[in-house]
Amino acid sequence: MEEKKPLARLNHYFWKYRRLFVPGLLFAAISAAFSVAVPMMVRTAIDTIPRFVNLYNLYSGTAVQDYFYAQFFACLVFLGLIVILLSLLSGTCTFLMRQTIVVMSRHVEFDLRNQLYDHLQSLSRSFYVSTATGDLMTRATSDIEQVRRYIGPAMMYLARAFVFVVAALTAMIVISPRLTAFAVIPMPLLAISVFFMAKVVHSRSDALQNQYSTLTSRVQEALAGIRVLKAYTRENAEAEAFEQESAVYKDRMLDLARVEAGWRPIFLMLIGMSSVIVVWEGGRLAAEGAITIGNIAEYIIYVTMMTWPVASLGFVITMIQRASASMSRLCAILDTEPDIQNDANMDPSIKEIDGRIEFDNVGFKYSENGPWVLKDISFEAEAGSTLAIVGRTGSGKSTMVEMVARLLDPTEGVVRMDGINLKHISVNTLRTSIGYVPQDVFLFSDTVANNIAFGNLEATQEEIEQATKEAELLDNIADFPEGFETFVGERGITLSGGQKQRSSIARALIRRPSVLILDDALSAVDTNTESKILSHLRSQFGQRTIIIVSHRISAVQDADLILVLEEGRIIEKGNHDELLTIDGLYADLYKKQLLEAEIAELT
Repeated sequence: MEEKKPLARLNHYFWKYRRLFVPGLLFAAISAAFSVAVPMMVRTAIDTIPRFVNLYNLYSGTAVQDYFYAQFFACLVFLGLIVILLSLLSGTCTFLMRQTIVVMSRHVEFDLRNQLYDHLQSLSRSFYVSTATGDLMTRATSDIEQVRRYIGPAMMYLARAFVFVVAALTAMIVISPRLTAFAVIPMPLLAISVFFMAKVVHSRSDALQNQYSTLTSRVQEALAGIRVLKAYTRENAEAEAFEQESAVYKDRMLDLARVEAGWRPIFLMLIGMSSVIVVWEGGRLAAEGAITIGNIAEYIIYVTMMTWPVASLGFVITMIQRASASMSRLCAILDTEPDIQNDANMDPSIKEIDGRIEFDNVGFKYSENGPWVLKDISFEAEAGSTLAIVGRTGSGKSTMVEMVARLLDPTEGVVRMDGINLKHISVNTLRTSIGYVPQDVFLFSDTVANNIAFGNLEATQEEIEQATKEAELLDNIADFPEGFETFVGERGITLSGGQKQRSSIARALIRRPSVLILDDALSAVDTNTESKILSHLRSQFGQRTIIIVSHRISAVQDADLILVLEEGRIIEKGNHDELLTIDGLYADLYKKQLLEAEIAELT
């Protein structure tokens, strides 16, 4: 099956919004028709002048002379009023044309942006690992705007130009085929120049958009990591790097501007040649009596009026080329299938989960030729139990809990929930039943209350306060200037690391999930606060399955099942007492942390 060209994928929008698009084309045609009629009135006025002058001179000194003068004046006023009326009608239709076609393009822009955003939310983790955020921002803004210009202004200019040029050429041919042939001599040269210019503009526009994405990504990363930049006094180095990227963007923009600027004088020269040819050849035909002086004026106006329609052709081609490049970039995202999606064998009857988790010989690696991150992982955690995962950095702990939330699918083996393969459970059902607190805490630029209620948008104020109490955050919020309505700033920049972690925990708790995942979510809080949070969680033991990933033994020692990971494999499992008896890695970590705590107390 032949793949559609990028812009062809937009064709269904023309049908969807046909109630705006078709009237828009009709208004464009009517506007062009009224514009074509104006030179005809000018020709009539000019040709009328010699006849009235001859009659005026013929009856010089008689009463009839004043009559012809009055008639001449009335005729010119009448023709002038017709010209004004035609211009007003043309302008009105042009206004209505913009109110339909341009409005339609805004509707398409709205649909396309929502479609892109919805699709971005469906894509899996692997996509965002390999794609820069700044690049996605460019596609969601600049690229969609380029596509909108194709659907709106480009179609509008093209429709009006086509109707006007066809109507004008028809009128010109009726007057004099010979003069028309001479007048359009420069047109093939113009068409050739437009063709080559469009190819050059296309390549340069594509390079420009790619560099804009790079520039946007640079800014986004710098602003997201502004505290790191300042801490390492890298402002000047980052400014120099940004200046280099900006210089590349400037050079590509100027390169494109030079191409367009160099083409416009050539274009205007070719149009001017048509006017010169009309005067030269038209004068000869007028001398021969084949046409009138008014026809020459009419031709000059037609040629002049065709300047913008033909000029808009180059403008439209530029917009089409840019839109094609932008749509190709959008299609690259829209055609990307999410790695994680509902399986064909999904059971739609499953609406709730209890929380019994089973890993059956699970293995995982991020790429086909990459190393195994997890290998031969098998265990079972009962619903309502507490599962703890410990191990050194890079042992695969976070990868394992991401599989529970089906943020990742295993490369081999099966992950089950309540005895059912996760792939057979709706992704929405699964994740709605899970409260997930990742290592990298993210807060939105909003109030404390809204950040916590993000876990349950229908939560009441009482539920928000209860969740913050369980997360040991309520006392901190009471000290904030505006309490729960305190604005936390971008990415929660106004909060401490511990406050951000506890806000994220409260966000998960407010969901009252069947499975609660804490992925090293207590690393930024002190041991006293950690103890209080765990005490709140212990009071709910049996109500939900809790998965705790932590480096601190104090956070996991009360768990029903503790897994010890080393290089992606389970090397020890059991409860706290059983693992101490084994005297392996877990016992070694426990002894070291116990010693550190004793030293801290002495100091």
